[in-house]
Amino acid sequence: MDKINEILTWMQNIELNQIIDVIVAIVGIILAVILSPLISYWISKIFHMKYKRKEIKQTATYTTVRNFIFVFGVYGSLSLLDLNSELRGLLDKTFRIAMIWTVAKAVADGFSKGKAIASKFRNKVENDPMINLIDKFVKFILYILAAYLTLQEFGFDLGGVLTGLGLSSAIIALAAQDTVKDIFSGLQIFWDKPFAIGDWIEVENATGTVEEISFRSTKIRTTEDTIITLQNSAISSKNIINWGVIKKRVYKINLKLPLETEEAVVEKVLNRIRFILKYNKDVVKDSVSVNFTKIDLEGINIYIYLETPIINYGEYQKFCNKINLTLLNILETQNVKLAYPGQNVYIKREEVLKQEGDLKKVAKAKKRDIINEK
Repeated sequence: MDKINEILTWMQNIELNQIIDVIVAIVGIILAVILSPLISYWISKIFHMKYKRKEIKQTATYTTVRNFIFVFGVYGSLSLLDLNSELRGLLDKTFRIAMIWTVAKAVADGFSKGKAIASKFRNKVENDPMINLIDKFVKFILYILAAYLTLQEFGFDLGGVLTGLGLSSAIIALAAQDTVKDIFSGLQIFWDKPFAIGDWIEVENATGTVEEISFRSTKIRTTEDTIITLQNSAISSKNIINWGVIKKRVYKINLKLPLETEEAVVEKVLNRIRFILKYNKDVVKDSVSVNFTKIDLEGINIYIYLETPIINYGEYQKFCNKINLTLLNILETQNVKLAYPGQNVYIKREEVLKQEGDLKKVAKAKKRDIINEK
């Protein structure tokens, strides 16, 4: 009952203008929440007239304007209240902190937007490791600065903290030698550019497509469709084979037909293979080459070469399996079997006669031994 009486007494002491101020502040905050996206949309529409509604909401302009309108709207609404000096100081401090982070995010988004615009004129900008590194570094510095200013607003003495960090920097450096080495190696990769994202490389017993280059490591998607993470320090000290960006893959094979295969059958096999491969949707038509290249003691050699736009290694393996089965089916249809490796042994006549004579001598000796035993 005492608590209820206290609340009733407090409500009786509230003046009408204070109630009005509270209502106005609440309405102002609600309007800030509702109007900030609408106003920011129409302002962003001026700069992005060709964009659709969903695309406009993804722009840095829309996000920045909305955040500024919301922060100013909430601050302005709460400023209407009759606050004591302590609450007023807390409100001002909160506003300054909100503005610090709003400005930091606006600058970071603006830098990312600049990178996206540059990528439209130069395709390599978006995946350029150095540009991505600068982008991350700028954002890191911005947010560190924002955090520093925020702590200052709360009255933290950062001088002592920085001094403590200076004293422990030697210990941290010793503990993080490998990390520092990886970072410097990463900077070397960014600067020399021995490979870029999307390149097919061979390095340190790993072969595959480069998917990510960071400060410390590089991620490669291998032919088995798995991700291998290599430390930059390990990569920078090894020989790197860079095949560049793979736009197509090659399939080639030698088929050996038996020597006794008739000429007409060989011609039918060649024509059938050319026809099937030419109309395969996964084969680059102008790349198909099917030729009778040579004939030797091992058999009749048919060389097949083609290109496919299939880049993913797993899908490429499936494609090769289909082509192999197709070739076997064509040979089976024509009743042709693949030649198997053989070896012909030639012995001089004199050696044969000598071996036959030696065998006869051995037989006679055995016969004599048997007679003597009897």
